[in-house]
Amino acid sequence: MERTPKIFLFISCTAALVNFKIYDIFFAMIKILKDERGFLMVNVIFLTMITAFAAMILLNAASRIKNPQSTLRLTAIYLANEQLAQLESLAAKGSELPTSFQGEPKDLTTENLSEENPIEFEVKTEITGGDVCNVKVTVSWIANGRKDSVEVERAIYVAEKNS
Repeated sequence: MERTPKIFLFISCTAALVNFKIYDIFFAMIKILKDERGFLMVNVIFLTMITAFAAMILLNAASRIKNPQSTLRLTAIYLANEQLAQLESLAAKGSELPTSFQGEPKDLTTENLSEENPIEFEVKTEITGGDVCNVKVTVSWIANGRKDSVEVERAIYVAEKNS
C-alpha cells in the first residue's frame, strides 16, 4: 500500500501542468517515481489528456486573438441570412419587399473587439425582378481600419396578395 500516496502525488504534479512548465513537472515526476520501475499506463494516459486539453485551450484562444475578422464575418453572415428570412416571410404573404433591415436594430452593433470600440454593421438590400425576385444582401463593417463585407444572394418567389 506504499504505492498509493506516490500515485496521488504523481497526479497532483500532473495537474500542476496548467501552471508550470512541462519539463519542471516531468523532472518532479521522475524524482517521485525514481524507485519505481516505470510509469503506469494510467499515469501516461492522464498526463496525455491534460496536455492535450491545455494545448486545445491555448490554440483556441490564440486563433481568436489573432483573427477577430472571422468572428465578425460569422456575425455578418448571420445578419444577411436573417434579412433574407424576413424578406422570404414577407414574400410568402404577398407583401412588398422593403430594402431596409428587417431585424432588430441592436443586432447591427457588436462589441467583439472591445467595449470601447463597438463594430457597426451596415446592411444593404438590392431587389430586382417581378414575381421571382433576385435579392442580394450586402453586410459591411469596418474593424481595425479595414473595411470588409459579405454578400449573400437568393431568389425569392413573391406570392400573390390575397384580398
